[in-house]
Amino acid sequence: MAMSLKTVIKEIFNANTNFQNAQQAMNFAHSLDALSGDLYTDPMRFLFELIQNSDDAYKDHPTKNPLLRLTVIDESYLIVANYGKGFDKNDVRGVCGVGCGTKRKDRDKTGYKGLGFKAVFGQSEYVLIASKGEYFRFEAGAKEFQWNIKWGKDRASWEATSGQKFKFPWQICPIWTEKTELPMSIQQWLFSQPEAVACIIRVSNISEIKKSLRTLSDQAHVFMFLRRVRNIRISIDSSNEIVLQISQLKDKSIKIWNGDGNLSSHWLLHSCLLPVPKEALKDSRLPEKLEGIEEIDLTLAIKINQNDCFVPVRGSDSILFAYLPTKISMYNLPVLVNAQFDINASREHIRIDSSWNQWLFSCIPEQMFKWVQTLTKEQKWTDKAYDLLPNRLSVKDQLAEQYNKALDSSVKTVPFLFGIHKNSLLISQAVVDLTLFSSDDCLGHELVRDYVAQTSSPPLRLPANPFVRNHHRLRNLGIQQFTWEKCWQMLHSPWFLTRL
Repeated sequence: MAMSLKTVIKEIFNANTNFQNAQQAMNFAHSLDALSGDLYTDPMRFLFELIQNSDDAYKDHPTKNPLLRLTVIDESYLIVANYGKGFDKNDVRGVCGVGCGTKRKDRDKTGYKGLGFKAVFGQSEYVLIASKGEYFRFEAGAKEFQWNIKWGKDRASWEATSGQKFKFPWQICPIWTEKTELPMSIQQWLFSQPEAVACIIRVSNISEIKKSLRTLSDQAHVFMFLRRVRNIRISIDSSNEIVLQISQLKDKSIKIWNGDGNLSSHWLLHSCLLPVPKEALKDSRLPEKLEGIEEIDLTLAIKINQNDCFVPVRGSDSILFAYLPTKISMYNLPVLVNAQFDINASREHIRIDSSWNQWLFSCIPEQMFKWVQTLTKEQKWTDKAYDLLPNRLSVKDQLAEQYNKALDSSVKTVPFLFGIHKNSLLISQAVVDLTLFSSDDCLGHELVRDYVAQTSSPPLRLPANPFVRNHHRLRNLGIQQFTWEKCWQMLHSPWFLTRL
């Protein structure tokens, strides 16, 4: 295996440095510099890309407790490591190309644009890949880059003539590296982790990287939607390791624990498989892996506090996830939403004009109502489920428009209400009795039901047992209410006298 990987690395290096002329090499170099610099606007986004790659590595190499390590060593290097599948020839070609990664058609992996790895070059000019005892690196200004005589007499002459400072497109030129060539601190770390698959980056802004790692440890729920990784270890300095463990419970909730056994956060999840309509696939800009897809996952999550009450996410915490967080929080949804949204290359923003994204947004309200319907039937959540009822979005764009249309429809078509007599009800079939006169030890439900049905305009066809418990969120949805005023009118009506 070592020889085959070494061979392909040398082949790619030779192919990607064999330009017809120096200007062609320069054009590639400038394009890659622009791409790497523009992909990610802050260190946190760049970290997410490497975390995603580690999570994907376990797809073809499943383990019992997939581990992700984020480590700073020697105040100079960031290591992002996993213990999944090592690099093969196709993986090497993928990280050395632009837009031709190995994940473009793999629906079980999160990455798909073939650009993400280039983000590391916006943060560093020395990037080392360690793959189970084999090593190759990308290094600007490496001694391996030699002037090609067919480009001209020498580099100095070309620079003098062209008025440009020559540089190679080093970001696509892998350099086979022997272990003895590695910095000693890296050798020592790798000696203790022989099975690691690691991306090791020499960074100048180590203080910003450390700040981002601390933020990740404080907001550990950002790891919650990773497909495989459930154990995260963050080492910001040699004296301290932060351990995070993600556990899924039988009640479909997730608890995130830190190393000392304290609970970091607790989340209740609702997951579903959505059948994909053909209309959603009409967008020609969809990534390859979504072409012809028949169903897709959607997950909603709500935070639970220590009193087992739901805590809506608000403001900048109300972000959309595409397995890792985007920067999109303007919709201010009360729950976290995770789906395979069509996002831009930096994974920060969502395309508003995408028919795919508009369809996904239209699915959210219906699933929220269905989630409420499920929770009302579970004793633990019966009295709290209505706290999750969705509101209309105030944002004015195509995604919010589809969301609001779906909300207006779903509130009428999903039987999300749980009756006092343990029956499921549509909102058009339900009544809230604010007086409690419909209780069995008072007038009884039949008399009050019949009065509400007959005096409504137009008259309602109510089920035998239409009454539900009162909740302030239901009033905003237009549910029928039997108020004290209506009760007074009923008691003084001729109709009431005929029913006595």
